[in-house]
Amino acid sequence: MKITYLCHASFLLEYNGKTILLDPFFTDEEAVLRKYPQVNNPDYILASHGHDDHIGSAFSVAGKNTVMIGIVELCALFTSRGIKTIGMNFGGTVSISDDIFVSLVKADHSSCFDGIYTGEPCGFVIRLGKDSIYFSGDTAVFTDMKLINEFYHPNIGILCVGGHFTADTKQMAYACNNFFDFETVIPMHYNTFPPITTDVSAFPGMLKKSKAILLPVLSQVEL
Repeated sequence: MKITYLCHASFLLEYNGKTILLDPFFTDEEAVLRKYPQVNNPDYILASHGHDDHIGSAFSVAGKNTVMIGIVELCALFTSRGIKTIGMNFGGTVSISDDIFVSLVKADHSSCFDGIYTGEPCGFVIRLGKDSIYFSGDTAVFTDMKLINEFYHPNIGILCVGGHFTADTKQMAYACNNFFDFETVIPMHYNTFPPITTDVSAFPGMLKKSKAILLPVLSQVEL
C-alpha cells in the first residue's frame, strides 16, 4: 500500500490496483498532477465534509467512472455535478472490492459548501487487506474515538493537528495515547494557511505507543 501526501488534508491511497483519493484540495493542482498523474480520474474519492479546503479540487479531478463516497447530503452535491456517488451515514460500511472496506465514523466539526448545508462532518476507517486506516477529517478530540478504536482497530492514523479549526498536536497526541492503538500516525491539516501554522517537529515525541511519519507535501510512504 502506498500513501501519498498531496496537500493539506489530501492523500492518495494506492492498493491492489485501486486509487482512493481523500479530501481533494490542492493549492497547486498542476504540480500535483504533474508528479502524480494517477490523482486524475481516481477510482474513488472519499470526502469527509463540504468545506472548500477538503473538496475544492474534487470536481476537476473526478472522472466519468470515479465514485465519491461520503455522507448522503454531501453526496447530493456531487450527484448534482454529475459525479457517481455512494451515500452513507454513521455506522455504515461499504465494500468496494473483496479486501477494501470503507466505514463512516463521526467527527466533531461543521460542514457546508458555498453556504449550502452538506450534512454532518465525518471521518473514515478504510480497511485495505490487513491494514486499517483511520482518516480523521477535520475534528476536535472526542471520547467516542475510543469506540472507533474498539470497533475497527485501526493500526494507521491520518490525523489533523493544525489547531484553530481542529485539534492541535497536543490534543491529538492525547487521543493517540489514550484512545487508540496505532502503530503509525501521519499528521495532516497544518501549515497550509497562517491560522494553522504549527511546528510539528515535537509531535513524534509526544506519542507513547506509536511512531509518527512527518510526510512532506508531494511525498509518499509504502506501508
